[in-house]
Amino acid sequence: MVGAEFQDKNLDKNLEQDILKNVEIKNLLNSLEEGAFVVDKEENLVFYNDAAPILLKINLNEFLYKNIKHIYYFENLFKNQSIPEYIRNLASGCKICNICYLEGKDHYFENEKIDLFNDLGEIKGALYLVRDITKEIQLEMSLSNEVKTDNLSGLYNSRFFREELDKEISRCSRYGHDLSILFLDINNFKYLNDTLGHQAGDEIIRFTGESLKNAIRKNVDTAFRYGGDEFTVILPNTPPKRSTIVANRILFNFNNGFKEKLKMLMSDENFNEKLYNFNLNNDGKSKKIGLSVGISGFKKGKRADEIIEEADIAMYRAKRGNGNQVFIYGEQ
Repeated sequence: MVGAEFQDKNLDKNLEQDILKNVEIKNLLNSLEEGAFVVDKEENLVFYNDAAPILLKINLNEFLYKNIKHIYYFENLFKNQSIPEYIRNLASGCKICNICYLEGKDHYFENEKIDLFNDLGEIKGALYLVRDITKEIQLEMSLSNEVKTDNLSGLYNSRFFREELDKEISRCSRYGHDLSILFLDINNFKYLNDTLGHQAGDEIIRFTGESLKNAIRKNVDTAFRYGGDEFTVILPNTPPKRSTIVANRILFNFNNGFKEKLKMLMSDENFNEKLYNFNLNNDGKSKKIGLSVGISGFKKGKRADEIIEEADIAMYRAKRGNGNQVFIYGEQ
């Protein structure tokens, strides 16, 4: 809704006639679900439809006859902001022209600018059509995450691991960055499953996922469930020796919480007896439960399969040493 007469003589009178006095055009724009903003050739706001203030969650009347850059939405739009890659990669991501933080959360907008001409073919202003596609984007992100996520561990799945590893190898090849991956396995997981049941095994898989997530660098490293009781982590810009810091942090998280996790899974009266069978301190009799970690790093010309195989070999070397160890491929 806009009802106001022009107070600035410099504003385009043709727009006043076409928009403010033409009932059909006003009704048409007010019937739109999109926000409609009409500006003169100096980019001063001369009209907005009923949907516009609801869309932008703002009182637009105070911005009439002022440059639209004073409105937060357009100020943000004209900055040519960078849309995050994970948003751009969505099917609808290419539509996004603007991301605005409104009422405590990000809103994603599609934007179209239509030039308006007078009878002589000269530009007299423009019509901006703005549509909030937040729900559409959120739905796509949710579906995308379902495809990429392992529901049991809460980590990404093996398919997405290969996609991300190929991307990181490509970056390393172009820019010479470091890259390491961790390959992890839960020692004696089958014994645990057979002894306590598959439900308990599932809980240990979830617990391992939490141990990884709490150890890696947020928004830098990425953890995956590779399959069964095997896990992987991609560490960008990290040489193999430095990646041992993350690996040892994972071991600490797992070992530090494993006993309490087992206690939750067992009845109290049987706890001490069963705990002996899962002793973290290997005594030659009990089935030691812990993690074995293998590390490999990218070198120019290496393919994804080679890096994974090398990390796997290093992991099995750690496993032969009774687990709860970290080995780097090719090092003593």
